[in-house]
Amino acid sequence: MLLTLRQIEVFRAVMRARTIVGAARDLGIAQPTVTKTVRRIEDICAFALFDRHGGRLTPTAEAHRLLGEVDIAFDQLEGALARALRLARADTGSLRLGASPSIGRVLIPRAAASLLNDHPGLSLHLDILSVSQVMEYLLSAQGEGAVTLFPILHAGIRSISVGTGKAVAVCPRDWPLASAKRLSPSALAGIPIIVFEPQSVHGQVVDAVLRDGGVVPERTHVARFAETAIALAEAGLGLAIVDRFSALAANRDVVALLPLDHPAQYEVFLHRNVERARSRLIQHFETALRAEISKVGADL
Repeated sequence: MLLTLRQIEVFRAVMRARTIVGAARDLGIAQPTVTKTVRRIEDICAFALFDRHGGRLTPTAEAHRLLGEVDIAFDQLEGALARALRLARADTGSLRLGASPSIGRVLIPRAAASLLNDHPGLSLHLDILSVSQVMEYLLSAQGEGAVTLFPILHAGIRSISVGTGKAVAVCPRDWPLASAKRLSPSALAGIPIIVFEPQSVHGQVVDAVLRDGGVVPERTHVARFAETAIALAEAGLGLAIVDRFSALAANRDVVALLPLDHPAQYEVFLHRNVERARSRLIQHFETALRAEISKVGADL
């Protein structure tokens, strides 16, 4: 039978105090409890730990050898606990996250910068993922979480909404529309529009805006990612409708960012594997991410 940590603690206290009274005082427990514990330790070890003379305890040679081993073990345990506490406080260590391209360009780095400001010893590993990569990334536990503009419906993944952002138009600055304060969907008639695959999140938003304005573009260019759509708008090829988070990276020397007279908006989701413990780091990152999302409106 092995000794418990509590029994070892009592043994060490008695070795220091050399009396039952002193050990009880140091531990803040009753004297009979110390006496009973010492006797139980001796029963388990099958040898005497102390010679008793006039209320004082003289450790035996076996007790000194036991104390030497116990002290080594306690030093190792205290070191392990100190390392664990440092990690638990999120002052050091690493956080691996995935993100879709739309929000991995500006929003996630800003949230990460806020997190590292509070935890300067932290190392970040950021993976930019396509839509088809996100689920496998989470289920295989490659990262602690992933952030996208779409929810994931899977029993092994929990998706949490952490904020929203409205759609904006990215318009070449030398176009007449660029001077508008706001754009109504009907104002998009007759100009080249950059669209997306219809099943994508961005594609659904663009289709909704054009449909509500009764607009059938005479000419379109197709992009897969919001970053590509913005680059095409910066080159003067068309007007792009993207999420506010992607628009933060646009070159405002060559394009104007215009609010839309339309309720279309994007929702940001933080996903994690339900079987993976939620660390304090990911909780702190979620807080930083929510704060950055709330600032986006003021940035445009």
